[in-house]
Amino acid sequence: MLPLFHAGAQMHQTVPILMAGGSLALMERFSATRFMEQAIRYDATASALFSAPIRMILAQPHNPAHRRNRLRVVTFAQNVTRVQLDEWAERFHAPLIQLWGMTETASLPVMNPLYGPRNNMAMGKPVLGYEVRVVDEQGRDTAPGEIGELIVRGEPVRTLMKGYFKNPEATAATLRNGWLYSGDKVRVDEEGYIYFVDRGKDLVKRAGENISTGEVEAVLKDHPALFDVAVIGIPDAMHDEAIKAFVILREHSAATPEDLIEWCRTRLSKFKVPSVVEFRDRFPRTSVGKIQKNLLRD
Repeated sequence: MLPLFHAGAQMHQTVPILMAGGSLALMERFSATRFMEQAIRYDATASALFSAPIRMILAQPHNPAHRRNRLRVVTFAQNVTRVQLDEWAERFHAPLIQLWGMTETASLPVMNPLYGPRNNMAMGKPVLGYEVRVVDEQGRDTAPGEIGELIVRGEPVRTLMKGYFKNPEATAATLRNGWLYSGDKVRVDEEGYIYFVDRGKDLVKRAGENISTGEVEAVLKDHPALFDVAVIGIPDAMHDEAIKAFVILREHSAATPEDLIEWCRTRLSKFKVPSVVEFRDRFPRTSVGKIQKNLLRD
C-alpha cells in the first residue's frame, strides 16, 4: 500500500518479492481500518509500513481476529515508541523490523537482523554490500554515543545513485569521495546499533513524505500580505511531523491563519499545506541575516 513512486514500494517490496518468486497484493491506497483484514484475506507473509501508518492502525478498535494473520515480517522506519512496539506485538503478533534507507541508496544500508534478537528502538546495523560510517563535521569517525552524520558507500548505479538528474551542484554536495552524505544525524551504541537523532537537511517528514520547507516558503512569500516566512516541522502524534509557518506581515497589511492556509491549499499538494501559522514581528537571525530555524523550533 506504499506509493509506487517511493523506493520503499519499488525497491524494498515489489522488485524483491517478484525476484524471489512470490506474489504481490497491490492495494489502491493505504487504509488503516482495512490493513489487517487485507493481510489476512490475501494470506500475506510480508509487508512494509512507516511510523505514521503504524500509529493509525493502532488507533483502530481492538479486534482479536487480527491475530490470525500470517505476517512474518513488517518493515518500518523510525519514530515508533516502545509502548507502540509492545502494543503492536500484543495485538497482532506480526514481527516488526526497523530499517533505514534513502531513495539515493536504492536499497537498505541499515537494518535490524531478520533472524535473532532485534533492537527496534534503533534503525539497525550496517547491511552486507554497504560501508557505513558516522562522522563529525571534520569527517572523523565519532565515538559510541556521539552524534554525527550518517554516510554510506556502495556501488554506484547498483546500491547508490549515480547522481541527481541534471543537478551537478546537488550531486557534488551529496556524493564526496565515493561516500553519500545522508544529512541524517545519528549515534551508534557499543553494540553497533545505529539510532536516528535528527535530519540535518532542511526537510519535514510528514507521514512518510519528504517536504522541502523552501517550496512551502516560496508559495507563502507570494502572498501579497507577507513580508517574510520561515517554515519548520513540529512533532505530530499521528503523522511524525506537521508543518508550521512563521510569518511576518507587510506594514499596513492583514491576513488570518485561515487565509494563509487556504492560499497554500490551492497551490500545494495536500500533504504540503501548513497545519499551523504563527505571526511574528521579527525572526531570530545570524550575523549574516540567515533565519535561525533552530531557535524557532525551540
